[in-house]
Amino acid sequence: MHAKSSGGFIIVLSVFCSMCLSLAPWPDQIAILMPNWTLLTLMYWSIALPHKVSVLTGFVTGLLFDVLTGSLLGQNALIFSIASFFCHSLYSRLRNYRIWQQAIFVLIFLLLIKLISLWIDRFTMNTGYTYQYWLQVLLSAMVWPAVFASLRLVRRRFRVQ
Repeated sequence: MHAKSSGGFIIVLSVFCSMCLSLAPWPDQIAILMPNWTLLTLMYWSIALPHKVSVLTGFVTGLLFDVLTGSLLGQNALIFSIASFFCHSLYSRLRNYRIWQQAIFVLIFLLLIKLISLWIDRFTMNTGYTYQYWLQVLLSAMVWPAVFASLRLVRRRFRVQ
């Protein structure tokens, strides 16, 4: 019988892989529409294992993501921390929802997160945005069932608890 895995390495590896997916050199038309893989992965682990993935995990992941993407230092740290906090606060309720209900929650939550990001961008750089800015949120919500299913499979396969 195999010993139960604590799963810390698997969690870090999945966040690392999601960062690689986010940072890969995609063509501009695809990169604009690319879901936020790192945030979706962090949200999954915050819901699935709230005792392992905390707000501090979200903050550190966000800082690392800020450094890797060259964005304003602390912007993604704030966003990932807020996401971890709300997922951690609502994990017992979210676990009982069906996958399509979770996708609706992800859609609404990512819209709010995108508004915060837009507010920070406007405050610091005064950048413009198009409808594609909001399509990323819709695509992230549409991808949520696949992210959820694949990470749940990884969690069960490697007995992450």
